[in-house]
Amino acid sequence: MVPPIAGAGEEQEEAGQLVFQRGKKLNDEYYIVSVRDNAEAASVKFTAYELESSETYDISYSYADFDALFKIHPELVNPAAKEGRYDWVVDRLDFAVDGLGGMKRLTLVGEPTTGDEVDEAKGPSGAAKPQHKDRLTYSERIRLRQEAEKLEEKRAANIALKAEKARKQFVADLQEKRRLEELKAQARRQRIDEERAERREKAEMQKHIDEERKKRYQENEKKREERIQALEEERRKRDLQAIHELIQASEERKAAMQKKLEEARQRKREEELAQQADMKAQKALEAKVEAKREQQIAEREARVKQAEREYLAQRERQIARIGQEKLEREERKRAYLKEKAAARAAALREKHERIEAWEQSEDLRTQNNMKKERARDILMRDHIESLRQQFEQEQAEAAARKNASIKERMEREAREAEEAAEKARRNAELEKKRQANIEKRETQHQEKCQTYCAKIRDMKTAQALKIREQADAVEQAREKTREEKMRETEFRAEQELAAARVQAQREENIRQKEMERDRKFAAMIKERKQQEQQAMLEAEARRHQKRQAEKELAQKREEQEQQRRRQVQLLEEERDAKIRQRASERNKREQSRIGAQGASPTGG
Repeated sequence: MVPPIAGAGEEQEEAGQLVFQRGKKLNDEYYIVSVRDNAEAASVKFTAYELESSETYDISYSYADFDALFKIHPELVNPAAKEGRYDWVVDRLDFAVDGLGGMKRLTLVGEPTTGDEVDEAKGPSGAAKPQHKDRLTYSERIRLRQEAEKLEEKRAANIALKAEKARKQFVADLQEKRRLEELKAQARRQRIDEERAERREKAEMQKHIDEERKKRYQENEKKREERIQALEEERRKRDLQAIHELIQASEERKAAMQKKLEEARQRKREEELAQQADMKAQKALEAKVEAKREQQIAEREARVKQAEREYLAQRERQIARIGQEKLEREERKRAYLKEKAAARAAALREKHERIEAWEQSEDLRTQNNMKKERARDILMRDHIESLRQQFEQEQAEAAARKNASIKERMEREAREAEEAAEKARRNAELEKKRQANIEKRETQHQEKCQTYCAKIRDMKTAQALKIREQADAVEQAREKTREEKMRETEFRAEQELAAARVQAQREENIRQKEMERDRKFAAMIKERKQQEQQAMLEAEARRHQKRQAEKELAQKREEQEQQRRRQVQLLEEERDAKIRQRASERNKREQSRIGAQGASPTGG
């Protein structure tokens, strides 16, 4: 079962359009069950109104939960079967008591609740359904026809009332919309006028600003030209200073170069001395290495010879010991040992030969190395002599060039000194004239600046006054607009309040009328219930008599069936007895026939 959104209240509020209504008996009390469909909240609300205490209980379902109730009922799955769905839910409504507060609330149970036997005789609107009879009397047909005509008249009256109500509501809405559109158009026109005035003011202000900007641009252009002239003069000064600095840097570089040449010559002399010392040390080290190598070779030869002697002595001792130990062995073994001894001796000779060949190759390599070193020493001495002669020649040429360059430089420096003195005199005269021009221009510039500052100050004062006047005008216009909007808002609020009061009064009247109608309908339902109960009692009595008669008839049929069964049983017993009797007779005949056949051959 889908969990509903349940709630109870003493007074029912409208929660949508009334779509269904019928009576129901719950816990021996009569209720009017109303169904309201709220399209805005997408929910269906069932409200039970008690006739005696005027209490109401309600239970609500969303559209999705309400559709989920009928998934297992094929005849109610279609959402178009609304009345059938409402009847199904109303038949299964019951009360449950909360465990905490003991309050009753309306719930939905799985099976139809008690008292629905009476409800089955009602139609979708709560009216009693006609009992199905074989034939209707004339008065019943007249009554049914009159009720149908009244229902049609009532339905037509309701439709006309709703149509008139809808028309009035539409006319009121249309008038309200027209009034709102007129107010919006008026506000739009006012806003357009204000925006046009603001744009005109902004255009005039922008024009003045552009004129002032153009004047400032012209004055700034004059200042820029004056600044450019000053910068060009400063650049000429910097160029002269850079030329002097270049001359001085050139002289410093020449002095540094001369110093570096002297240092290079000194380093070269020191390197040559160090190279000669290194050569002497290298020769001494090579002689020492050669002596050490020859000593190691001699020691190695002595060790090899000593190892050979020791090996031969040890081998002889082993041979003697083996011969002593194996005197008793066979001659073949002794011959084998002699062959092995001869092979070892041959291997030893080969080893000695290899050692001697290696020593000869080492001696030859040492002699070749000594020859190469002697030839290299001769080449190195010749190269050093050639370098010394070349260096002395370069020194003589450099001294001659140096003397010539010194003489030429002294003459050039004398000429440059004379030119520098003449240039300094001309620069002093130009500097004096330039200072006079600068003082004159500075005086003119200060006068122009004072005039410009006074003019700008007057312009800014006038502009500030104008902006203040414009701001005051805008503020006054905004204040006026704000007051008009407030008056309009208050007027609209009063209208809405009056409309709300009228609407509340109208809804209260409608609610009173509906409650009065529900009370009358409940009284009518109660009277019909009593009549239906009386009819049900009479029908129950008739059904009881009918059941009693059917019970007696069933007992009679049962007795007849039992009697028939006894007769059938007797007939079955007689048939079995006859079958046994016939079988015995047949057996006797067979035995007599067999006896007769056995006696005839014996007699022959």
